[in-house]
Amino acid sequence: MKQRHSFTNLLYHMVFRTKNREHFITTLEVERALFGFLEVKAHHLDAYILEAGGWREHIHLLVRARPTMALSDVYGQLKGFSSRSWHKKFPDMPFGWADGVYTVTVDPENHDGLKAYIRNQRKHHEARTTVSDWEPDD
Repeated sequence: MKQRHSFTNLLYHMVFRTKNREHFITTLEVERALFGFLEVKAHHLDAYILEAGGWREHIHLLVRARPTMALSDVYGQLKGFSSRSWHKKFPDMPFGWADGVYTVTVDPENHDGLKAYIRNQRKHHEARTTVSDWEPDD
């Protein structure tokens, strides 16, 4: 019997905002803790966070997800797990994500510029060199 193999490379650019656009992601320590929680959940979902970057009231993620999982489940579980984990670890520091998410598909062959942009969120926002095509509309 002939063995069949499938290959998928579904990439998504996701942006999550903090509740009420609170400036919560103000230190690298906060950013690293949030990204750590997101990485743990992504691993459990058999998804991969290829790049992550944040600035004050939002984070950008480049996520590879399997085609058998609904996109809404991927971002819903990432957001839910990260906020619950934050509350368990830091009960004296309230935190939450806003409702909704900005998500677009990404061309796997041409995503290097987006990866660099996500990685350098802090620099782009400080220098006001954000790219409107990669930032959600207000």
